[in-house]
Amino acid sequence: MKLIDKYQETGIIKAGELLLSPIDALEFIKEIVDKEILILGVNLWCYVDNKIAENPGSLDLSEIDNPQKSVFVAKKFITQYLPEGTAFVSFVLDE
Repeated sequence: MKLIDKYQETGIIKAGELLLSPIDALEFIKEIVDKEILILGVNLWCYVDNKIAENPGSLDLSEIDNPQKSVFVAKKFITQYLPEGTAFVSFVLDE
């Protein structure tokens, strides 16, 4: 079973991306840290008029070429700098 398939049960598919709650996103990060998967970006999603919409405050990590560092920065962003009202997080991965 692919990791993305495991989390699909707890997330929502929107615009071809797997949206996870911030808590589930942190669990997802824990699982990819040892797999040497590079996180290229963290997209944020919120509710606007009861519909899920992308928040423009996403995090671009495409300049980072070290998987461990990309995981560290993504985790710090989610735990410390998540904008108020963020309902979901999705990742752009380099697999």
